[in-house]
Amino acid sequence: MKVRVVGLVVFALVAGNALGSEDRRACKEELARLKESFDANYTSQNHHDYRRAKASRDNEEYRKCANQARKARERAEREADL
Repeated sequence: MKVRVVGLVVFALVAGNALGSEDRRACKEELARLKESFDANYTSQNHHDYRRAKASRDNEEYRKCANQARKARERAEREADL
């Protein structure tokens, strides 16, 4: 019984670490894409969105960072098309 509980805990830790790694990578990629669009089309809103996503990364909220950066990039691309 104890072996099952320990095995379950170890499995949960390994799975959580793998998901965290994926979130960190997604955050890094989205920040880089946002930075590229930010360099091409500078606005104070883009700068604010980049700083907000970067703050989420610094707080180790990687999924939130990726979502904020993706939404900001998509918003900037929509505004550039108008």
